[in-house]
Amino acid sequence: MSIAAPHPARRPATPSALAVLTRHEVVGYARSWTYLVGTALCLAVVTTGLVGPDDETSSTMTMIVPAATLGLLGLVVMARLTRRSDESAAAAGAVATSESTRTLALVGAVVVPLATALVVFALLWWTYSARPPAAGAVPFGPVDDAHVLAVMFALSVIPAVGGPLLGLLVARWMPFRGATALTVVLLALVTIVLQGNFESTWRWKVVWPWTYWYGPLGWSTAGGDETHWVATPGSPQLWIVYLLALCALGVVAALAHDAEAPRGRLVRTAVALGLVALGALALTMLLGLPDPAVNPVPGRAF
Repeated sequence: MSIAAPHPARRPATPSALAVLTRHEVVGYARSWTYLVGTALCLAVVTTGLVGPDDETSSTMTMIVPAATLGLLGLVVMARLTRRSDESAAAAGAVATSESTRTLALVGAVVVPLATALVVFALLWWTYSARPPAAGAVPFGPVDDAHVLAVMFALSVIPAVGGPLLGLLVARWMPFRGATALTVVLLALVTIVLQGNFESTWRWKVVWPWTYWYGPLGWSTAGGDETHWVATPGSPQLWIVYLLALCALGVVAALAHDAEAPRGRLVRTAVALGLVALGALALTMLLGLPDPAVNPVPGRAF
């Protein structure tokens, strides 16, 4: 009777450098004081109703909170993580991992603000469902819940991804001191101009990655001034596709900073994503609400 030879002991699988670095960056992001303070502030505002909702606006106008605390502050967090990663690589001398690998690990860290934003979005949507707006607010007429849901997602969850990715780009391509602060200021200024306060921007303001889709419109009547809610034209669902394409383009641009990266493949990917972004942007402006929709019922905007 033959005795089978024992199987050799299997060596445990060695985690790849990308997996190890990604876990490291995820932990680093989650432990960042800027992220922790921003998350605490966001949850405090959302759960206590410091910025809406009320009987007029519901939670449709609360999206500025996660966009600022998770997106704008996320830009700062990611820029710091990127510079720290580059400094560690430079101090190591002979770097065992490429810049592209370190970039992808940093991209993986975006899962932290993304998960947080999804929780916040769920809270806001529950609030919207539990405390629907009055007749004089949004939604109304041609604006249904699906439209509102898409706008809320685009203005809360996607900025939590796009902000950190922009921070990665800034740290890669703008290494001078003060670049992060300058970017934050410019973002805030342009967003103020393109948030829909000017009727001349309603049709094309969706080019900018963060803009309100609803706002107050004042009418002068014989009985005095009335404020009516207006929904600006376009398709928020297709706008989400446009925003996601911009995020993907940001990743490609960050990878392109590596001198050893396969430029031909990156260029082809960037061209394809650019075409998707342009197509989605065009459809955003052409489809959805064809014209601004004004709620005929007066309401109190703020």
